[in-house]
Amino acid sequence: MFEDEDELYDAQFNSELERFEEMIKSQKAYYFDPEILERIVDHFIIKNQLKKALDAIEFAKDQHPSCLVFDLRKAQIFSTTGKLKESLLILQDLEKIDPFNTEIFITKASVFSQLRDHAKAIKYYEKAIETAVEFEEGEEVEDIRFDLALEYENIHDFQSAIRVLQQILKSKPQNEAAIYEIAYCYERTGDFDKCIEYYTRYIDNNPYSFTAWYNLGNIYFLKNNIEKALWAYDYSTIINEDFASAHFNMGNTYMQIADYDKALKAYQKCVEIDGEDALTLSYLAEAYERLEQFEEAMHYYNKAKEINPELAEPWLGIGIILELQGDANQAINYLSQAVRLQPENSNYRLVLGEAFYNAGRMVEAETELERALQLDPKYSDAILLLAKIKSEFNEGEALDFLLNLEHLSELEPKIRILLVTLLWKSGQKTQALLNFKKEYLLDKESAKTLFLYLPEAEFIPDFMAIIDTENE
Repeated sequence: MFEDEDELYDAQFNSELERFEEMIKSQKAYYFDPEILERIVDHFIIKNQLKKALDAIEFAKDQHPSCLVFDLRKAQIFSTTGKLKESLLILQDLEKIDPFNTEIFITKASVFSQLRDHAKAIKYYEKAIETAVEFEEGEEVEDIRFDLALEYENIHDFQSAIRVLQQILKSKPQNEAAIYEIAYCYERTGDFDKCIEYYTRYIDNNPYSFTAWYNLGNIYFLKNNIEKALWAYDYSTIINEDFASAHFNMGNTYMQIADYDKALKAYQKCVEIDGEDALTLSYLAEAYERLEQFEEAMHYYNKAKEINPELAEPWLGIGIILELQGDANQAINYLSQAVRLQPENSNYRLVLGEAFYNAGRMVEAETELERALQLDPKYSDAILLLAKIKSEFNEGEALDFLLNLEHLSELEPKIRILLVTLLWKSGQKTQALLNFKKEYLLDKESAKTLFLYLPEAEFIPDFMAIIDTENE
């Protein structure tokens, strides 16, 4: 019975490897074919025995000084061990001698990538592809294209990455790494439908990939498809019950639809898996807060604050609960600390502004709301509260504030209905009616908002004429 050819080949190599190691121990000099020495060097590199690999390279270069592959392997070892400049020097010399060597270009691209010179990395990956295509190195072309796509991702050029990944999938439609990566790129470009298409395609081939199900859930969440998001997260946790990220995002999703009991269970599972992380405890506390279980909420907010005093969320949560319980001054202290920790968070400044307003500290309330609007000029809740504060002192000032808002037509309708109210109160009744008619034609619900801001409008014939006429 004949031995399998591969087994025979491996047996021969193992014999040569033993002979090489015996030579090193005995400090003798044996002759080896360059192909065998290349395999020995590669063997040591694969085993991460880099000192042995470098010794073998020096021996090989002495026996076969014209074989460029040994200098290339030396450059590759230097590349992986952080000796990037040394690697580049060798590669530059090799490129002059052998200007059509795909492996030289790939290694050079990898070095430039590590040096964060992404333009040069892309240039050399493209040269490697050209050379590989010319010499019909088909399998290698796809691998190089994949590395090129990752390089484009490094510079956030996701459209170029998609173009390269599409080339891979054109020739190999079932390339799982490319499918997964192109889904990520579509996510980053905001093309969520394409992203879902490719994650679904990946899952068709890898139904037990809990990370793929998790990523699919994230995209459905971004599309505000709550049912599908929960469905995908659920599959992720069925496949891997201990995947905390899926439980965490499931909790966030339940919070969005106000299913606080299920959110609570999801966050509790996270704590069970990962231990007491400050952020998870803060979200757990918020779920208790929404259920009006304030004692439990305070317990977990305080725990989160102790674990990480620099995390803003627990300070905010405690401040909100204290205000609900009527302790305005303490609430402001906690909310102010949250704002100090996240000064660029417009929502935090709104909450602090509301606390100042409720405490009767109007100047400080205005200051926080104005800062919130500097961060987010279209923040409707901040606009409405600031206009309300201004109108309590001077309705004319509030009116001027709203009239001078940029992009007024792009803001939420309730702001324009407040403007209608202030116009009416200031005596600009014709303009108020024209503005209201315009809003009412766009959305009949604007009548409810008007009655909220101007209850007497229900008894003002001019307003009711617009509503009645349009309802006929």
